Amino acid sequence: MARRKNKELLDLAMELGGEEAVEVIKALEKKKEATDEELAETTGIRVNTVRKVLYLLYDQGLAEFKRIRDKETGWYYYYWHLETKRLPEILRARKMAELKKLKEMLEEETSEIYYWCGTEGHPKLTFDEAMEYEFQCPICGKMLMQYDNTEVVEDLKKRIEELEIELGLKKKPRKSSRRSKSKGKEAS
Repeated sequence: MARRKNKELLDLAMELGGEEAVEVIKALEKKKEATDEELAETTGIRVNTVRKVLYLLYDQGLAEFKRIRDKETGWYYYYWHLETKRLPEILRARKMAELKKLKEMLEEETSEIYYWCGTEGHPKLTFDEAMEYEFQCPICGKMLMQYDNTEVVEDLKKRIEELEIELGLKKKPRKSSRRSKSKGKEAS
């Protein structure tokens, strides 16, 4: 597996199931195919947790299994393997969902005026909410001041632009050359 694809898979595994998911994926990469019991033995993770991780990966389309029946005992054994063909599609869908959420957050941040007492951990209130509390913090009673969210808005815009470029929805802005700057000065 290519290094970049492997890193993306491990990052996604961490996001989905934490360290245990990363360990299960690493073990599956080495073994190519294994039962949940073999993976539990290899990783030192409880078999129930390994199964939970495997089903989580299966639900995402990142792992598949084949079921084989033992002729002597009649028991079924599930042999798991990684399936990374859909990884780019899965990552893209997750980034699109993140982009949508960030745009909603940006809309909320730019359409409201917020008020805050300045104490860390205390809520930011909309104008209507601040009015209900007579512009006093509902927790500490301090006077509420207008909250400057320009930094939050700029961070959201920056992350949205980065995602749009990553997803190919927007082209990377070109850095203007000296020549175009000097032409602009001459024209004015």
